[in-house]
Amino acid sequence: MTIRLFSVSVFPLQQVVASTAPNTLQVAAEVSTVVIAVISVMLLVVILLFLVQLRKLLRSFQQHVQPVTDRARVAAENVEYITALVRQDVQNVRAAVSGLSDRLGEASERMEERVEEFNALMDVVQDEAESVLLDTAALVRGVRAGAKTIGGSTAGATPGGDPQEAPLERGDNSEAEEEVEDTVGEAIAGEAPEKA
Repeated sequence: MTIRLFSVSVFPLQQVVASTAPNTLQVAAEVSTVVIAVISVMLLVVILLFLVQLRKLLRSFQQHVQPVTDRARVAAENVEYITALVRQDVQNVRAAVSGLSDRLGEASERMEERVEEFNALMDVVQDEAESVLLDTAALVRGVRAGAKTIGGSTAGATPGGDPQEAPLERGDNSEAEEEVEDTVGEAIAGEAPEKA
C-alpha cells in the first residue's frame, strides 16, 4: 500500500516535470526571483543592524546630552527667577520714583505759595519801611525847621547875651541834625540791598 501511495504522489509530479519543458527564460525568472529574495533578506538584515546601531548611538547621545539639558533647564529657571526679581525691583523703583515725583510736586507748590506769601510780606515791610523813612525825613525836616526857628528867635531874643551861647545851641542842634541824618542815611542804606 505504501508503494501504491508513493506511485500515486510521484506520478503527478512526473507529469508536471514532463509537461514543462526546461525553458531558459523561465529558469532565469526563477533565479532572479531567488536572487531578489536573497538580496531583500540581506538588505533587511543590514537595515535591522543599522537601526540597532542607530538606537545605541541615540542612547549614548541621550546620556551625554542629558546633563547638558539638565543644566540648561536649571539655568533657564535661574534666569526666569532673576528676571522676576529684576521686574519686581524695577516696579518698586518706578513706584518710588512716582511717589517721590508726586511729593516733589506738592513740595514745589507749597514752596511757591510760601515764596508768594514772603514776597507779599516783603512788599508790606518795604511799604512800612518807606513810610517810616518818609515820616522820619519829614520829622527831621520839621526838627531842622524848628531848630532854625528856635535858633533864629533865640539869637534875636538875647541881643546882649554871650556870643558863645548862640553858636553852642546852634552847634547842639546841628549835631542833633547830623545824628538824625546819619540814622536816616543808615536806614536808607540798609533798605537799598533789600529792594535790589
